[in-house]
Amino acid sequence: MSYFPLQPYCYREDNPHAGDVRPISQGDVFLDIPLAGPSVRHPKHKDQWLAQNRSGPKALGMIVTHPCASRSQQTHRLHPTLTLAPVVRCPAGFESPWDSGYYELFPLPDLRLGTNYVAKLSEMCPVPAEALEGHRVACLSQDGLEALFHRLAMNAIRFPKIPAHFSTEAQRLTRETDLWEIWTRGQGTEDGFQDWLNEPFSGQSHEDERGEVIQGSARPNGQSRREALAWTSDEVEEELREHVGPILSEYDRD
Repeated sequence: MSYFPLQPYCYREDNPHAGDVRPISQGDVFLDIPLAGPSVRHPKHKDQWLAQNRSGPKALGMIVTHPCASRSQQTHRLHPTLTLAPVVRCPAGFESPWDSGYYELFPLPDLRLGTNYVAKLSEMCPVPAEALEGHRVACLSQDGLEALFHRLAMNAIRFPKIPAHFSTEAQRLTRETDLWEIWTRGQGTEDGFQDWLNEPFSGQSHEDERGEVIQGSARPNGQSRREALAWTSDEVEEELREHVGPILSEYDRD
């Protein structure tokens, strides 16, 4: 991505909770959470250091950890502790199109009350997962995630290129989270979705010479729904909507 998206969010609210039942994921921004800052020297004992902690209605942070590292591979629930970057008001001189250095800062334009903010990637800190529930104010879109991947690479290893992997992974992660949100709305819980995604995919339907779908032509090909998600996400979504049932229509944002 050679530009930063004008609207990098799929959800954004001035106050919690944004995204309703969307599962917590990478790039989500939270308000009023406990953040640990860099230690400072003790004012009276120069050989001692004091921990800095910040919390309250102005304490903002963004998850930087990929979901594969922030959730249990067995239960798929969040780990007790996640890594967040503190979010602060954007410094003077750093502005759209956000390409003038400042690699340690990830821009969050118009994040709250019409004000630009940034995530400080150089000051990541551990935050209890339980402190995040009900405190989210923004979720990144697919374009926002792609921009975050690039910024993380630039800050950590000064990798200026934008590999195709960034776009592919942003699309995969966004699509999976979208489907997980549909599951949660329909089932009333996040539990069970990842197991469902690992089950066999029923197959993609064929089309006739007029391009119309031939009902009943789908056949399993040995792949799981997770594997199929990369190349035929629409069919996987159809299976999901059939599974969760009509309860979805009352809440579905689409």
